[in-house]
Amino acid sequence: MSSTTVEIHESRVVLDGRWSLPSRWLRDHGDDPASVNSETGQRLVNTFAIDRLVSPSSVEVADGWLHVGWSDGATTGHRLDRLEQIVREPRQPAIRSEKGFSIASGLDLWSDPSEPTWFDAAAIDDDDAWVGCLDHLHRFGWVAFDGAELGDDALLRLVSRIGYPRNSIFGDVWSMTAGASEHRDSAYETVELDVHTDGTYSHDAPGTIVFAQQIKTGEGGDSVLVDAFAAAWDFQIQDPEAADLLTRYAVRAHYIEPGVHLVAERPPLRVGEDGRLLQVSFNNYDRSPLLPDADLVDAVLDAYAGFRAVFSDPGRALRLPWEPGRMLVVDNWRCFHGRTEFTGDRSFRGCYTNHEDLEGAFRVAGLL
Repeated sequence: MSSTTVEIHESRVVLDGRWSLPSRWLRDHGDDPASVNSETGQRLVNTFAIDRLVSPSSVEVADGWLHVGWSDGATTGHRLDRLEQIVREPRQPAIRSEKGFSIASGLDLWSDPSEPTWFDAAAIDDDDAWVGCLDHLHRFGWVAFDGAELGDDALLRLVSRIGYPRNSIFGDVWSMTAGASEHRDSAYETVELDVHTDGTYSHDAPGTIVFAQQIKTGEGGDSVLVDAFAAAWDFQIQDPEAADLLTRYAVRAHYIEPGVHLVAERPPLRVGEDGRLLQVSFNNYDRSPLLPDADLVDAVLDAYAGFRAVFSDPGRALRLPWEPGRMLVVDNWRCFHGRTEFTGDRSFRGCYTNHEDLEGAFRVAGLL
């Protein structure tokens, strides 16, 4: 895009008289260091804090970049070649005749969690006790254990009850320690992590995430879980048109590190042909900049932010404090997970499994 003219409008910036970029979208999708991590592509902007009526106050085009000053005091920089690629690929809603979705029977939706239930790790090796653990995972989307021995043996015995470790760019069984240098992902930092799902950049996102804590010093670092299905159901009741849009509009995501560039897309609320909600996918850190048709920009962003406002309500959050010997299985298609900020050392062994194996374990136990 070799633009030579820039026009400022209240709700958009127009480049070269033909590229019309909505202000709210442009403010959210800078390429500058304050907007995105240049090494990983992870987004640093708080999408949900941007004023819906934000407007440009100044613009400049120089050396292949568009620089914009905003009414909220921020300044963003945008690569012109990337903007051209995005505006050439508007995303349209998928075609599905029916509106709305249902929730499968047998699931206990929770939006006002009580204290977490910790199963004794010995239940993993007891066939009868294990069925109770699996039932908890099926109904609530997570199950937690206490009293496991350290190392990989307990983790692998737990995983074998569900399926097998799924290999990925992180390996099959991986270590997650703050400050680790092998992956430049926000999960390896000490800051608070907003609740999200993993693998939005994978066509087939991991079915479960299994964590086994090995080391814990300092303060904080609790896991935070939210029932994504309950939040989606409540959002549908609150704003059915917006919820329906999230079942039709595919959001693209990415993962970038040296030698790796993964991209996938699907609707945040994936609904099956029978109308049942199958999967929730939401990770604003890894979301790619994707510009919908101009008539849909505000509707899509409002729906995306509206759903996030529902599931980020602190009253929905279940906090699980960690200590060595505790393990957690999260259904990554059903629950959001996040983390509180922490100090000290916090080290896990963990892995992913496939969702079809999780569903198979439910069937074998008579839960599906």
